[in-house]
Parts: sequence; structure tokens; C-alpha cells
Amino acid sequence: MKKVSIFIGVTLMVLSAFSQAEQALSKELITSFQKISAKWEILEASYPELSASLDDVDLSQPEKLISQLKNSKAYPQIKSILAGSDFATIEEYCNVATRVMGGMMAHQMQSMPESMNVDSMVQMLKQNLQQMKASNAPSSMVAGIEKQLVDMEKNMKNMKAAMENTSEADKKFISDNSQWIMSVLDKN
Repeated sequence: MKKVSIFIGVTLMVLSAFSQAEQALSKELITSFQKISAKWEILEASYPELSASLDDVDLSQPEKLISQLKNSKAYPQIKSILAGSDFATIEEYCNVATRVMGGMMAHQMQSMPESMNVDSMVQMLKQNLQQMKASNAPSSMVAGIEKQLVDMEKNMKNMKAAMENTSEADKKFISDNSQWIMSVLDKN
């Protein structure tokens, strides 16, 4: 009987943690997220290496982002910020950050013409690059476009990952509340 009780207890803890991490976006959660984000910006001012190290993070691999944060000098401060919030762990905060970002991107993509999706924008830049090379544009100009293309492809990969990690319910919430969310997030 004791084994059954332990099993049920562990199962309930796992399910509770899972449901907490994936709770639907709400105005309360967005407000809490914004408060942490405002503190995060102050933290980045004290730890510029934190911001620099996160520039190269691949959002399709959140475990690497979380590992990088946990191994940073700023992590004790991050834990302190989280302790006074609705987020129990850095994983929960990062999960919500990705979902909010993905939902906002999905919402913005809806208002773009159908021909202007993520892949078509990258393809257009590649075509511009080929035209520049064919017309013997200065190498510095070509190098600048090549760098833009690399950056854009990385950003597009991150956008796709964020959008894929955002549920339809979260996308609907963001779409229905986009003006309010933008006003809250602009407070940073």
C-alpha cells in the first residue's frame, strides 16, 4: 500500500509541475512575466556578459538556454528575482517567454500578406544576394548582405521554434489581447 501512495504522490507532483509549466496564458501571467522582464533588463545592465551570451542562443533548444542561464554568474540573482514572482523556476519563465514571443510573432505574421512568410523573406534576400553577385557589386556590400542573411536565417529559425512552441489557445489569447499585451510589454 505504501508503494501505491508513493507512486500516486510522485505522479501528482509531476502532473502538477507539468500543468503549472503549461498553464494557459492569461492577463495575470503576462503581467507577472512583464514584471520579471523589467527586472531582467536591470540585471542585464549589471551582467552585460549575460546579454552577450544569450544573443547566440537557439530558441529551438531551450535546454541549452536554461543551462547557459544556470551556469552564468547572474544565476543567483535570477533565482532571487524568480523567488518573488509567480514563476517557481527559470524553466517556467523561459517557457512563458517563448510562448509569448511565439504568439506575438504568429499574430504579426497573420497581418502580413500571404506571400510574405518566413521562408519567402529568406528566399527574397537570397535572390537579392545572387543578383548583387551577378552584377559584380562591391564585395563589402555583398558581405553585408551575406551577414544579414545569416542573421535573418537564425532569427527565422528562432521565430519558427517559438511559434511551434505556442499552443493554439495561447495564439488565440494573444490575438484577442494583442493591443493590451503590447501596452504591458512596452512598459520595460
